[in-house]
Amino acid sequence: MFFARLYVSGKIYPGFRAKKDDLVIDLGCGDKPFWRADVYLDKSALGNEQRISSTGIEKDLGLYINGDIRKTPFKNKAFDFSYCSHVLEHVERPDLAIKEIMRISKNGYIEVPSGLLEMIFPHQSHLWFMFLKDKKLIFVRKSKSMHNALASTDTKYVNLIKFMKSPYIQLYWKKSIKYEVVDNLKPFDKFRATQDIRIVQLRYIQMLYLFLTKTLRFLFFENKGSESIMRTRIMD
Repeated sequence: MFFARLYVSGKIYPGFRAKKDDLVIDLGCGDKPFWRADVYLDKSALGNEQRISSTGIEKDLGLYINGDIRKTPFKNKAFDFSYCSHVLEHVERPDLAIKEIMRISKNGYIEVPSGLLEMIFPHQSHLWFMFLKDKKLIFVRKSKSMHNALASTDTKYVNLIKFMKSPYIQLYWKKSIKYEVVDNLKPFDKFRATQDIRIVQLRYIQMLYLFLTKTLRFLFFENKGSESIMRTRIMD
């Protein structure tokens, strides 16, 4: 039930917060595309190291754009709603990513792992501890020494996660996103991401996720036009 609740609140419900005729983009779609999106953006050059299913980017649901979240090819306010889930913790410059999200979209949803979750179970591919205070996202850069100290506990405290109200920060925003980046580390001291081999997702879970995503699209999604029409509408 715990993980089912997270799935509903983070993967399904945000789609119903967007209006039926809203143009929606999924920023950093990866292997878990957002069912309500019209446009999907991800950076193919990154490979699959940060995708626990290791199945690659799903490119067949809507218009797929290969690009960088920090600098996209879209017009100002091209999208009514943007969805960005479990992406910013991987980005070297989250400030640039957030500025770009605000530039290309009017409203949206952001989900990232909480700083507490990162302390209990630090991920090899995450660069930041993230916190939410007064609706402001706060990013604190992980150091090598801090990550190694936390990682040395392995899964000793992982059972604490089930006592959390939510291990994720789930933020709906309108017009602007308040944020702060705390990074006073020297380059040598900064933690650098690597593939997290501890987390392996069973193939059937990925298949189930895609089945539910396609079912939701069949029931509730409204096509906004051909890819050529879409590109003309959103691209610079």
